[in-house]
Amino acid sequence: MHYVALFVAATAALLGANAAQAPQHWKDLVKQYQDNTLKQLPQGNCTKKNIVTRPEWGDLSDKQHRKYIEAVKCLHKKPSIIGADKAPGARSRYDDFQAAHIINTPLIHATGSFFAWHRWFLYLWDKALDEECGYSGSQPYWDWSKYVDLPFKSNPLIDGSETSISSNGRYIPGRNGTLQTLPVPDSSSIPGIFTPPGTGGGYIYEGPFVNWTQHLGPYYNQTVTNGIKVKPNPGPNALGYNPRPIIRDFNNTLLLQLNTYDAVVQLIENNTSIHGFQPSFFGGAHLEAHSFISGVDNDLFTSPGDPLFWFHHAQVDRIWAIWQSADYATREAELDGTITLTNGK
Repeated sequence: MHYVALFVAATAALLGANAAQAPQHWKDLVKQYQDNTLKQLPQGNCTKKNIVTRPEWGDLSDKQHRKYIEAVKCLHKKPSIIGADKAPGARSRYDDFQAAHIINTPLIHATGSFFAWHRWFLYLWDKALDEECGYSGSQPYWDWSKYVDLPFKSNPLIDGSETSISSNGRYIPGRNGTLQTLPVPDSSSIPGIFTPPGTGGGYIYEGPFVNWTQHLGPYYNQTVTNGIKVKPNPGPNALGYNPRPIIRDFNNTLLLQLNTYDAVVQLIENNTSIHGFQPSFFGGAHLEAHSFISGVDNDLFTSPGDPLFWFHHAQVDRIWAIWQSADYATREAELDGTITLTNGK
């Protein structure tokens, strides 16, 4: 993979979108983004012919799907290099990425670093897939809006086939939802993140990641009535060794609120300043898609433990890039807030 610069590999690298089922207004935004981004390319060896692009998972062939899955599993087999002093429970290179997210969570969520840090994080992930596991493509994104009102089996990313990232967890009825409190000094004024029960709740049971083992987390010790009891992490800050399968609990009612094409268009067009765009997006479409995956074992800190994280955040980065492209002169370097979660002191 040809990495020329951070801007190319992580910002303009999101060119291309399958908007076949999208409204014309969304298609126009994507076209504007593509045109404006190409105009912003640096001089020299970086051109539109060698720019790295990210595809939507559904636009790839089964062969490409399998190569990506193999590369992710490759990182999961390679030994950790982060060091036991930082993450004693890490066992693989994949764990190293999750550990980095856990360690940095208070600095990179609801802070000025949110978008930029995760963009860099995705770049490093792309780089590891390529250089350590031979994946010549780029991290695909999950177009939430394209599948938001369709059955899960209609989305090749989560249809449970051998060319998917596996599907939902087994359905467990009678659950009460989960609540994550935020690690801020005055948590009494911020109720936290509540995720209602969805259509799964158990371990994933079909597809290539059925035997996947998470090693770190959870950060929160959550209680779910009649659901899977997630063993608390034995180490400080969720970094101890705690092996377990993936839990998912898909819930389309969450995505139908803020992740439709119309909702995303409004998000982009109604927020001309980063100070409106970021909090609306962070607590809206970004959070809803995380909660869609699972509220039980997919918390603010440890969410990269599920491979769906990378597809979701590639889409998050794509939406930010589309928003930036509408006014590069103002928005390219615009940040919102401090480096403290919820901008507290």
